[in-house]
Amino acid sequence: MGRIKKLFITAFLLFLTLLSQLPASAEDWPMFRANSQRTGNVSSIAANVNFTGRKDWTVKIPDAVRSSPALFRDSVIFGSNNGNVYSLDLPSGDIRWTFPTGNWVVSSPAVADGKVFVGSYDSRMYCLDAETGEMIWKFTTHNSIHSSPAVADGVVYFGSNDGFVYAVNIKTGWQKWKYKTERAVQGSPAVYQGVVYVGNDEGKLFALDAASGSLKWRAVVGGSIVSTPAVKDGHLYFTSQDGKIYCARIKHQAVIWNYNSKAQIETSPLVEDGRVVFGNIKGWVASLDALSGTLIWKYKANESVYSSPAAFSGKIFFGTNSNVLVCLDGKTGSVIWRAPFNADVLTSPAIAEDRIVVTGADGKVCTLK
Repeated sequence: MGRIKKLFITAFLLFLTLLSQLPASAEDWPMFRANSQRTGNVSSIAANVNFTGRKDWTVKIPDAVRSSPALFRDSVIFGSNNGNVYSLDLPSGDIRWTFPTGNWVVSSPAVADGKVFVGSYDSRMYCLDAETGEMIWKFTTHNSIHSSPAVADGVVYFGSNDGFVYAVNIKTGWQKWKYKTERAVQGSPAVYQGVVYVGNDEGKLFALDAASGSLKWRAVVGGSIVSTPAVKDGHLYFTSQDGKIYCARIKHQAVIWNYNSKAQIETSPLVEDGRVVFGNIKGWVASLDALSGTLIWKYKANESVYSSPAAFSGKIFFGTNSNVLVCLDGKTGSVIWRAPFNADVLTSPAIAEDRIVVTGADGKVCTLK
């Protein structure tokens, strides 16, 4: 009997260990733009979910929130200008844990293997236990971290305002490699098929070998790249503060088209169903054909759009500086609904299960159904 009990306990402990190491489920939104390709859409939610813009719960954090949330299992995880990282209960909004850093946290967290990875303006990348918020390790760069990390194949990739792109082992916190870009890297990397794609403030887009950090190719455009590129079907999409969105064919390592929106672009592109969607600071949101760059439709918001659009089931969601969250039909650009938020929405919505999660410049965190 004692031997059977011992075997049962051993098996149970092994099960718990394996459970803690499971990746985010298909319904999660575990990092900025939903995945390491940074496409900004989720297709695994039940098709009968119909978001109407009805508010579920609202929590007020005592400072601005410029960090887009990550959704992992039943947690909402984000940073704040008060220097804290928060984990809230997704069903209720109750605070589960907080972790203090030494400065603003505008970096959006990434969650993998039961760990939270998030950068701070105190120059450090933190690795926290996703369940408890306890620090596992921290990695120090030489300037503030605005970039939102991407996790792939046991490595966390991120940029720093010290001008370097870093690759760090997620288990040990040890540096695998770093690549010098010469200028601040505010944007966040996309990772796909062994290549890291990331831009810098000098208007350069770098394609780096994910294993070694060596440069594979690069593109140069006319303005800073502070957004996050997206990879889909052999093409790389990225925006620039020069007002243009670019498409590069990865196989040929060259830009094949660009579209001039005639206003500065801060948003990261959404790629879904053969379309690329982005917004600019004059309040225009545009949808382009992903292969040709031809304009499909444009929508005029009342104020600037800094919120990177997200998509689910043919609908597009984004916030504006006119204190609303907007839902558009992805095919036509027509308005489905507009939900008042009472604060500028500078972050990207996150979508999981039956909820949309939005954070605001006044510190509000809200879920909508």
